[in-house]
Formats: sequence, C-alpha cells, structure tokens
Amino acid sequence: MNNFSFALFQFSDTRGAIVNTFKLGILTATAGTLVATLIAYITNRNLFPGSRYLTFFALAPLVIPGVVLAVGLFIVYTQPPIVLYGTIWILFVAYLTKEMPVGFAQAESTFKSIHTELEDASRIIGANRLMSLKDITAPLARSGLIAAWCFIFIGVIRELSVSILLFAPKSKVVSVVIFDLKEGGQIGAISVMGILLLAVSFVIILGVRWMMDREVVATRE
Repeated sequence: MNNFSFALFQFSDTRGAIVNTFKLGILTATAGTLVATLIAYITNRNLFPGSRYLTFFALAPLVIPGVVLAVGLFIVYTQPPIVLYGTIWILFVAYLTKEMPVGFAQAESTFKSIHTELEDASRIIGANRLMSLKDITAPLARSGLIAAWCFIFIGVIRELSVSILLFAPKSKVVSVVIFDLKEGGQIGAISVMGILLLAVSFVIILGVRWMMDREVVATRE
C-alpha cells in the first residue's frame, strides 16, 4: 500500500502524467484511426492513379527509429513558424507518426476482408459511393477499426523512446515517470505504474472483445 500511495499520490508528477497519457492516447488513437482508415480505403479501392504510393508514406515510420524521429521533430518544432516544443502537441505529432503503420495495417486488412462487389452491387441499385460506404462498408469495418483504435492507444500509453526526448515539465507522460522512478530506485512504485498500464490495456481489450461479440450475435440474429 505504501508503494501505491507514493506512486499515485505523493510523487508529484504522477497525476499530471496520467492525465497527459490518457489525453494523448485518446487524441492520437482517434486521429490515427481516422487518417489510417482514409488512407487504407483509398489504397485498397484504388480511387485515383498512384494512390498505392500512399501505402509507402503510411508504413515509412516503421523504418525510422524513435530517437531519430524525436530528434527530427525537435529540430522542426523548436523554431518559428510553428513552435510545439514544451507542449503535449509535439508528443501528439510524434505518436501519430510512429503509430500510423499500426493503424494502417489493421485498417488495410479490414478493408481487404470486405469485397468490393458489395459496394458495386449497392451502386447498381442506385446508391452513390458515400451511401455505399455508410450503409455497407462502415458497419462491416466497425470491429476492425475499433481494434485499430485500441492498438494505437495501447502503443501510445507505453511509448518511451520518443517521449523521453520530447517531454517538458508540463507534458510528462506515464512512461517518463516510470523512467524517473527507475533512476530513483523506486522499484515498488514502478510496479504500481506498470500494473496501472496493464489494467488499462486489459480493460480496453475486454471492451473490444465485448463489442465484437455483440456484433457477431447481432449478425447471427
């Protein structure tokens, strides 16, 4: 209990870091899922010539080490016209860039599992592309895109390599707090923070599983 009390209440950086972590996790997962979904749909349906090249840009961050990405963003966003260093927004940009391949891979596999003939059939009976997307593709893709959101969220809350170089005193996240606790030899407090992240991840996975099971039951009915 002493470790819980110290990690969650006595250590001054913890509460702010938890708020920042969940704020960044939700923002990044939502924005990342939207962007990844758009790119995956465009590339999978080949909506315009050369659209496949978007796949390269979506997956390019895979080959960029986190430290290199962080240094690049630091150089770009510490000088005018856009100065983001010292705010959570530079972390948002970094997380969005780093987690994009994860969201894109999940979204792409989701759209590949939905055959284009379903959309073609709806257009034959008079629906336009937007109606087909809203009434046919979106309901079928929902569970896969929710999974993409969760993968990005979990990746954000456990990220360290980018965070450790871009955080500021007011934009600390949980992974940086864990690093600080390690430097201070607070092994028990580190365990508490690890349990917190594990519990959050477990709840999210259970929630996704519950929503997917509901969709399966609804489909069978």
